[in-house]
Amino acid sequence: MTRSPDSLIPSEAEQLVTEKRDDKAFDCRQEGKANLRAATEVNAVSASSTPPAITPIQLELFPGRACPLKAKPATIRSTARSSPNRRDGVEGVSTQRQTIKLTGETLFGPPEETPRGREAHKGRTRKRGNEAGQGVGGGYSTEELRENRREGRAATFIKRTKQGKASGLPPRGKAQPRTRQARRKAPARLDNARKLQRTLYRVAKRQPERRFTLLYDKVCRQDILQEAWQRVKSNKGAAGVDQVDIDAICNQGEEQFLRELTQELRNREYRAALVRRVHIPKPGQPGKTRPLGIPTVKDRVVQMAVKLVIEPLFEADFMPCSFGFRPKKTPRMALSAIVQSINEGYSFVVDVDLKSYFDTISHELLMRLVERRVGDVQVLRLIRAWLKAGVMEEGKVTHPDRGSPQGGVISPTLSNIFLHEVDRQWCRSDGVARGNVRLVRYADDMVLLARTEAEARAAWEQLQAQFAALQLVVNQEKSRLTTLEEGFAFLGFEFRKAPGRMLLMWPREKACRHIRQRIREVARSFPSNGQVGQVIQKLNPILNGWCTYFRVGNSNRTFHKVDWAVRSELQLWLRRKHQCPWRTAKKRWGYQFLHDRCRLYRMVGKVSHLEGLRAHAVG
Repeated sequence: MTRSPDSLIPSEAEQLVTEKRDDKAFDCRQEGKANLRAATEVNAVSASSTPPAITPIQLELFPGRACPLKAKPATIRSTARSSPNRRDGVEGVSTQRQTIKLTGETLFGPPEETPRGREAHKGRTRKRGNEAGQGVGGGYSTEELRENRREGRAATFIKRTKQGKASGLPPRGKAQPRTRQARRKAPARLDNARKLQRTLYRVAKRQPERRFTLLYDKVCRQDILQEAWQRVKSNKGAAGVDQVDIDAICNQGEEQFLRELTQELRNREYRAALVRRVHIPKPGQPGKTRPLGIPTVKDRVVQMAVKLVIEPLFEADFMPCSFGFRPKKTPRMALSAIVQSINEGYSFVVDVDLKSYFDTISHELLMRLVERRVGDVQVLRLIRAWLKAGVMEEGKVTHPDRGSPQGGVISPTLSNIFLHEVDRQWCRSDGVARGNVRLVRYADDMVLLARTEAEARAAWEQLQAQFAALQLVVNQEKSRLTTLEEGFAFLGFEFRKAPGRMLLMWPREKACRHIRQRIREVARSFPSNGQVGQVIQKLNPILNGWCTYFRVGNSNRTFHKVDWAVRSELQLWLRRKHQCPWRTAKKRWGYQFLHDRCRLYRMVGKVSHLEGLRAHAVG
């Protein structure tokens, strides 16, 4: 049988050669000789006992150097398992916990004895500290000669680490406690109503002559009405002519109330209701009252929604001299403007007072001023309906043709729109006065400041002509031309400056009478069998609010008087409670008992002068 050359079955001759090779390998293993089984045609050279002479070959990695090839030794089976040889030259099973011995050989030849001390730097200037070159470490410079380097080390760059103040560490000595870095709070996300107001303000600021004709759809938005309801709810207030207050709507359901109101506005079915008029006493003026109009809760919510939409349009036009009922404007800013003007030499003052301003506003003139910015017919109809709404007083209904109900949500905004015509004649949009006279206005309270008496008189005549054009009535009894020596009153403060002395401002006597009357009413509203802690808990918010407003002036002497009046009223209440003489009550419930033990609010020591007053006093 002939065998094919492509057959995988070996021939008889090949089988005999294989059997002979296996028998010889078995004999060698028994005798402990080299394993000849591993000798194949591939590594026949490495398995030979005497390797042939090999000529060196040139390596491309290191030109100019010859590296002879070494023969691979044969594996001895008797020692292969006990101490196997690895290609990396490490004896043992693994490299863990193995001690590697270093011979000190480098690429430059065998190790040499390294000179130390002065011998290493003999003949050269040793560099120290900041004079050393880059890469200084361990006292040896990288610029040393090759034979002076330590064995087994090549030239390396050592980066000098920061120490002391450079690394941000505290100085040596007593360890300082580490302060925790406050986590940066994420900026508060604006609600949709605030985003709409910002957008309208920016557009109105860029385009001073633009009239906005699409505003009613924004008034009917659910988010705008929700924001309006939250503001009306936080302000609380009494019920209108329908006798429905905030608590009744909360019990009925806020969502249902807003849903029905939204539907009325979208279907054009909303109608303004009558305004309930009541008379409230004027603070500090016994026997005098002020009329106050109270709209219904539904009208207040719609008025607030309209105010949220149209207020940014007019805020872009209002002047910096106006501070009343405006966002981010406070009475303290108006007081600071007056103090700054007085410190700059404005010593003549025109104190202006309007007679029944809110009741004498002309509807036609007001609507004409509103139409400069608002072009939406539906919004204009709403504003006109609130102005023309009837007033119910003691069961009688009247329909006035002038005035805006004092107490309505939108009335302060409309009053600022009306008096903006006066501001435009005295102030520019950047806050600089037109001329030598300055105007400071807070709602219907305003003052004119001039350097000379002639300028003050001319300004007063010009202002009266402007009021006549707006059909406003000036109260001639309270309006006057005065100087700083005589003093004047503004926003509850009395201003006065003697020649060569500093400016002083303190609470008016009318404000002090009002707070004493308020304390008396609160203290006497509690029965004698009540607890003094409850009376103090009721009084503290009132005292805190009054002190916070009047603390910006020279009010420490006034605060002493008010604190004494509060203690006297509480001692009188405790005297009636315990039926004891007045002298015993003053001694038993004195300063320490009321202020320290019962935590009665104390005004003395809480004065914080305005910035202009403090700077002028220091100078």
